[in-house]
Amino acid sequence: MAAIMIVSLSYGMQSADAQVITYKIHPDIFTELQDRYPEHATEYWNDARDAIRDGINDWVELNPSLIFTPSHGDRYDVIIEWIDSSTAWGVEYHDYTGQNRIGIDFDTPEPDQYGASLINPDIIRYVTAHELGHALGMGHTSEMGHLMFGRSNPTPERTFNNMGYDIPHVMIDSFENVGGNKLDIAFHLQGYPVNDVETLTISDTQYVVVATGKNGVFAVDMADPYNPSLAGSYDLNTNDTESLDGWPYLIAIHGEGISILDVSDPYDIKPAGHIDTADQNATLAEIDGRLLLLTTGGTAVIQQYDITDPHNIQRTGGYYDDFMLDRVGIQTGTNDHNMYALVDATYDGIIVFSLSPDRPPTLIRQDIDLVYNDFVYIELTVGAEEYRILYWYGQILVHEATSEFDSDPIGRLIGYEAREMDGMKVDGSVYVIVAAGDDGVFGIHIGDESTGKWTFN
Repeated sequence: MAAIMIVSLSYGMQSADAQVITYKIHPDIFTELQDRYPEHATEYWNDARDAIRDGINDWVELNPSLIFTPSHGDRYDVIIEWIDSSTAWGVEYHDYTGQNRIGIDFDTPEPDQYGASLINPDIIRYVTAHELGHALGMGHTSEMGHLMFGRSNPTPERTFNNMGYDIPHVMIDSFENVGGNKLDIAFHLQGYPVNDVETLTISDTQYVVVATGKNGVFAVDMADPYNPSLAGSYDLNTNDTESLDGWPYLIAIHGEGISILDVSDPYDIKPAGHIDTADQNATLAEIDGRLLLLTTGGTAVIQQYDITDPHNIQRTGGYYDDFMLDRVGIQTGTNDHNMYALVDATYDGIIVFSLSPDRPPTLIRQDIDLVYNDFVYIELTVGAEEYRILYWYGQILVHEATSEFDSDPIGRLIGYEAREMDGMKVDGSVYVIVAAGDDGVFGIHIGDESTGKWTFN
């Protein structure tokens, strides 16, 4: 960047080829804080300035040749200012003079309808350090945990040490006070990476079954959602499971086929049936009291099995064509007697099949009003209210079911990955259960049937 000067210095412990960068923290940040939080503006201003300086010092401590000097006038190399953004915590850009500007959304995210959002020093520090990396000429990397990690436009050739800098390891230690619409976490279990979750009702008690890969399958008793306890486990290397309300079986997909586990006693999980198949995607449907399993695995075949008796599995047909299949999902039709399979055929779009327990899947060639969404989301009802919960680019978002997908959420949680989600109801309270990868599994309290209102933390 042309505005950063290289000068020679000969005093103290500084390098002979030190890189001096003058920076300015825009005073309008304080003005915005006064407008938004008049009772706490000074406190937040002090916290924000300290967090910005911490983000700068993270670079200085590892790179003695970098010297950041505050500027109180109109001449500076980098200015740090407030931006309002619904999509980014921060951004580095240039103005018409070519000077570097770092914009930070100090509310992160925008205040909710109650104006309850607060700044978070951990996030400000992280964003400052990340955007300074851009100002020093670095792009994004796809390496998780790296300071310059970014989901958009990874440029690894500009990311690592080709410019001679030691890149600090700055992490966000706390996501507290990210927003007034932060979700209420009922429980959080850690210790194993959790790739999939399923909720089951067995003998009027709710259980969460978690798939942890090589560490096996665990059943967790959720009689008290704020104090869950371990029930049983089963030694099976699986990252993908399926269940269906009212059926005491769990479908486990793994490298050696598809296994059916009997979870009628969650404290003593037992094997039931097994399907020898290479398919690695499956879903369940109940039609006329019978339990159907549909599988596909990137081939041009959909397989259908009747597993109503898991000890006597019957293949009831399949479908073959010359398109490439990826994922399969189930969608109820316009009345209770119609059931459809929606299959992502990759280059051929969404292929829709009607289902019946007594015949193979039938391709529907006419248009029908169905939507298949290939991302993690569920819909839940709380009292008379319906909500849509989805995971999108590092955020768990809650919307009213009638809102558009790109509308502002009424609740959000930042800082966790959601590989899969499922819903659960205990004593009239509704929860979302999240498989959070390396962060384990946690439950979010959505609301209570008695009120039908959103529950904020």
